[in-house]
Amino acid sequence: MDTNRLKKFAIEARNILKAGIAAKLTSLGFDNKGEVAENLRPQLLQGGTLWNGRTLSEGFFHQWMRLYEEVQAKGVNEVYEQAAYTWFNRLVAIRILQKNGLCEPVSTYADSAHTPQIVNQARQGLFPPMEEASKRHLLELLDDDTKVTEQFAVLLVAWCHANPILQRCFGTMEDYTELLLPANILAENGFIDLLNHTEFITDEEFRSPELIGWLYQFYISERKDEVFAKKGKFEADEIPAATQIFTPNWIVKYMVQNTVGRIYLDNNPYTILTYKEKWQYLVEPAEPTPAEAILHYNELTDLKVADLACGSGHILNECFDLLYDLYITEGYTRVEAITHIFQDNLTGIDLDPRAQQLSLFALTLKACQRDHSFADAHCLPRVLTMPKVQLSLPTDTRLAVEIDAVNTLLKDADSLGSIMKFDLTSVAREWVASLVAENEAAALVIALTEQYDALVMNPPYMGSSKMNKNLYNYIQSKYPDGKTDLCNTFMFVGMNSLSPNGKMGMINMQSWMFQSSFLNLRKYFLNSYNFDSLLHLEKHFFEELSGDVVKVVSFICSKHPPLYNGVYFRLTDGKCEDKRLNFLSKSNVFTNVSQFGFESIPGIPMGYWATSKMLKCWDKYTQISTKMVTREGMAPASSDRFIRLWHEVSKRKTDFVLSDNKSTSQKKWFPYNKGGEKRKWYGNFEYLVEYENDGYNIKHNYDIKTGRLRSHNYNGDLAFKEGITWSVLCDAAFAVRYTPCGFLWDSAGAMGFTEENLVYYLGLLNSNVIDKFLRVLAPGLKFNVGDINRLPLIEKTSAVIEYAVQHSVYISKLDWDSHETSWDFQQNGLISLIDFAEQDLTTESLIALCSTTAHSDAVTQQADKNLRAVRLQDLMERYHQKWSTLFMQLHANEEELNRQFIDIYGLQDELTPDVPLNEITILQQDEVSIEGNALKWHDEVILKQLFSYAAGVWMGRYRLDKSSLHIAHPNPTAEELAPYTYNGHTIEIDDDGIFPLMAADSGFTDNACLRTAQFVSDVFGAEYQVENLNYIEHTLGKTIEQYWQKDFWKDHKKMYQNRPIYWLFASKKGSFQCIAYLHRMTPYTPERIRSKYLLPFIETLGRKIADLTTRAADLSTAERKKLDTLNKQLEECREYHDRLAVVAEQAIPLDLDDGVVVNYAKLGDVVSKLK
Repeated sequence: MDTNRLKKFAIEARNILKAGIAAKLTSLGFDNKGEVAENLRPQLLQGGTLWNGRTLSEGFFHQWMRLYEEVQAKGVNEVYEQAAYTWFNRLVAIRILQKNGLCEPVSTYADSAHTPQIVNQARQGLFPPMEEASKRHLLELLDDDTKVTEQFAVLLVAWCHANPILQRCFGTMEDYTELLLPANILAENGFIDLLNHTEFITDEEFRSPELIGWLYQFYISERKDEVFAKKGKFEADEIPAATQIFTPNWIVKYMVQNTVGRIYLDNNPYTILTYKEKWQYLVEPAEPTPAEAILHYNELTDLKVADLACGSGHILNECFDLLYDLYITEGYTRVEAITHIFQDNLTGIDLDPRAQQLSLFALTLKACQRDHSFADAHCLPRVLTMPKVQLSLPTDTRLAVEIDAVNTLLKDADSLGSIMKFDLTSVAREWVASLVAENEAAALVIALTEQYDALVMNPPYMGSSKMNKNLYNYIQSKYPDGKTDLCNTFMFVGMNSLSPNGKMGMINMQSWMFQSSFLNLRKYFLNSYNFDSLLHLEKHFFEELSGDVVKVVSFICSKHPPLYNGVYFRLTDGKCEDKRLNFLSKSNVFTNVSQFGFESIPGIPMGYWATSKMLKCWDKYTQISTKMVTREGMAPASSDRFIRLWHEVSKRKTDFVLSDNKSTSQKKWFPYNKGGEKRKWYGNFEYLVEYENDGYNIKHNYDIKTGRLRSHNYNGDLAFKEGITWSVLCDAAFAVRYTPCGFLWDSAGAMGFTEENLVYYLGLLNSNVIDKFLRVLAPGLKFNVGDINRLPLIEKTSAVIEYAVQHSVYISKLDWDSHETSWDFQQNGLISLIDFAEQDLTTESLIALCSTTAHSDAVTQQADKNLRAVRLQDLMERYHQKWSTLFMQLHANEEELNRQFIDIYGLQDELTPDVPLNEITILQQDEVSIEGNALKWHDEVILKQLFSYAAGVWMGRYRLDKSSLHIAHPNPTAEELAPYTYNGHTIEIDDDGIFPLMAADSGFTDNACLRTAQFVSDVFGAEYQVENLNYIEHTLGKTIEQYWQKDFWKDHKKMYQNRPIYWLFASKKGSFQCIAYLHRMTPYTPERIRSKYLLPFIETLGRKIADLTTRAADLSTAERKKLDTLNKQLEECREYHDRLAVVAEQAIPLDLDDGVVVNYAKLGDVVSKLK
């Protein structure tokens, strides 16, 4: 099926119906709160109803009052949701029945006037069976040919009640539902029109019993999004929408064929050859099933099969197909086969009554497709949902206690569903069984206390954080090792419901296979049951779910101790269809996996693909935890209060050079490792944490309401010590970085410490050897300290390793500090190369410049001498040469380290030292991309970094004659603001930290465009100024003016992670734009912008307008357009002035400690939005 088409249809249908029903409710007098004005309430008359000035039938009064009661009880939204779904499923079901030849046309049009067939027939005197009152009402309506919709509503309700399939599968519609048939149901582009002329659903799809289930899932998809968008726990009525997902058909076949099918083959081995060809997804076992592991049955009718979370019946349908085929093969008639399947073999249970109805319908449709005699619905499958009634109590006192406990549990059935455990004695169960025919609660209790030979399920996925209190407490009590997610709970539910030697097929989240929090579950299942086969599907399996978070596994588990080895398929690559093809081709299959082998791996993850050499390493060598101390990081709880990007706060309050003695520092902010994107060796130093007075505030962060201390893990005695760090959450290969003294760290950026050989550990952990081991220990998105601790450690002294690691750190540090987003940034990369000779660009020379002192000296030397004029294009080539050399050296280092550790661990037959270029983690600000085996340079990115640096020079954040930060704090001194000399030119620092981003003719001498030309001349020499300016514009693909006005602010926000230090004061459409430097802003900066820039610009606009106006009669077309533009700009600027004046008058002070977001909000809409 093309699920994209089906999804479009279902969502469009839902929106059409909801809108139509909402309008119908309004027409019936209800407002959006469900209230009704007194004059719109119906009055019951003798034999009729007076409503809204009209006389209607008496039935209208009773229907309206029932609707009113429902609205008051459930609310308007719930009522029209229910009505929309009712009409959706009934009308779609009718269409399906019609397409399958199971009914005459009902909703199809009889003529061009959009008259449905059922109405056309009624006008000819052909009515479906209906009550007399409804018939009288219909006859009254038939007197008026304009009331087609009202006629259709009465007829449709009667037809649904009279059709045995719809009546028994969906039940009786509420009597008020007739009132809520949308008035536009028959209109062009209405729902019936969509259904009759749909291009979304083919005739072949209409014949598929699975269609209605797919449509239901997509119908509720928007509801699912709404449920997930809300915070907090899921209420009982939200659980179905939140947890249902349709299972791809091939994986259903895999589960059914290897449970029901395998049990049949074990009992009928002579049929193996026949069914191996038919059952495409049957797994060839590692070894024949031992006699003591076979589930024996006498007759096919004895084989009990169930899905305890059946949804809309997809799995049940597949079970039906397989069982039906078996029955026919054994000589049963079609009717006998279907009857036995429904009455003896198959059971389905679901929490969602709508899904249960769809399961009934889909299975009944399947039966009818095999034999039309089932169209009267005389025999229905056993598909149950949560009951609305309870059991009556027996007179026997002892039984009454048991039954009362059952009733107590059933009160929470709408939250608990199939996980309910009923502890009944055999006598009590017999008594309940006697009530099954008359009581739906009894039928459910009996179904949940049966033992099944085969269970096949895709259970609901719901983490414990989303469980409501009743659900969470029950699981905690009854299934403590399955409490993390509802899908894990169902693992226990399924095995508890199996007969001895029975088989369970399930698909669920893979986390239980690997994570330490599932150790007890893993031990229990590995020791108690036998995994026959397992399909490790990982991410991108459910195509309707985006992202990498949902990682799944499907497996077959037999209810007996492990007696034989299993077959495991590693299908982690590609999407659903790729995984299917890989399964069929048996690529990446492990055919003889022993469950006992997992015990060799610390933590017992199910690393079925671990090789014998890897297992030997774990067995023979110590774990890394014996030599390296690892620690989870701090959990400050109030990140908005305690965590900042380093550039947000004052440099004077930040300790960037703290040793491991924290008590000597009087600063407020300290470096803070917080994980980040994949990066090796050095970097990701972006954050600070407020830790003044040894972290007093963070250590006393109590919840006001509960008094509970919210933050924890303060890093203890290891705080501020040298070590290594890594990102706990990472969607790529593991990567560690060197961390010098002076850092605290976050729960997302764990750290490791060792007394000696830190360089060795850094190299080892960044090698592909460790990545191979970690893919067994932590194949998900998280690298917890426990995973790192369990790595096997082989230590070996090596000068080669030490050299390669140290120089990899040097190169990565040089890269990190070459960007102004590093607090150790010295100078722009292009400018730093002005005085470099060719010999200075060798690897050895470049690495020698990695120390801050050496680089600082180089900057000073540049400032002290009259530098020659230089072409920017030449500098760009030097830049390419420098960083290409360093990049390839780092690449060579990493391959050499891989080679060394592969040899040390003896994995030469399993790994190569090769490192793809796209895994080298420097130049990560888009300076390069990898094309083939070469670097492709993006020179425009490098020039944009130069522009950003130039802005910093103007503002005084940087000086051309000195390295590192200059002014990054409020209230700079006169000495800090004083002019200085560079390259023979006097460099002025802006007196107020403001510069306009305006057109060159705007009248401002400190405009960014003019300043850029001067900056290029001062830095690179007047001789090549024009050539260099042309080169810049050619490389950018736009003028310098266009870049400053259109792109600079966007690029700046991106570079500074939406926490900009240069704030944009701008009118609505950008006719006026000024940049102000955050660290130099005062309460009077808005007034300064208003008086120094905005008012003069308004005056300039006025003069230009006046000049053109005096020549109005002689203006060219271009000049008239210019005049129109100027008038609009003037109006825009005057409006902005009014807003800016209000803010300026308030003289709002900023506190850098509050961070950019809080401070930015203080200025309201006079600054451009951050997002």
